[in-house]
Amino acid sequence: MQLRKIHLQYQQQEVSLLLHTQKTGAEVRIPLPPYAVDIIKKYHKSAGRFVLPRLSGTNLNLQVKELIRRAGWDHPLPRIRHRQGCPVEIKTAAGQTYRFCDHITAHTMRRTTITTLLMLGVDESVVRRISGHAAGSKEFYRYVVVVQDYLNSKVKAAQQKLVSPAALYGESL
Repeated sequence: MQLRKIHLQYQQQEVSLLLHTQKTGAEVRIPLPPYAVDIIKKYHKSAGRFVLPRLSGTNLNLQVKELIRRAGWDHPLPRIRHRQGCPVEIKTAAGQTYRFCDHITAHTMRRTTITTLLMLGVDESVVRRISGHAAGSKEFYRYVVVVQDYLNSKVKAAQQKLVSPAALYGESL
């Protein structure tokens, strides 16, 4: 929500975001996909000096929850906290079980982006730089726990190639 039009860089047919990360102060330039450029063009005049119209953090999170609900991800998903070592379900103000969409926030989207980039094979150092995490950041690994199953499948595939020469060379021996 803090992106300003001065953060946009236009070069030939490409639009990029030029930012200084808050955590590390590093300069990062991120090329934008065409669909993001279309969104920016849509709100160009109404956003003033910002890239998008202004929303409070609370309102942004409400909009994200509504988007997720409309996508159909509204199945029950209890919110569990532990009290004195015992799991206890936290209910809504109306006494209802929370739904999946109630758990989602803008920060969830940040975590999902980091995980998705890693799963798509983007180098970890690049993802760190984009997300503003310093090298060796313990917080970064809190974002990527979900990716462990994916990493395990890749390691198992590599191990299979080691024990099967045919798999290694892609041919039958």
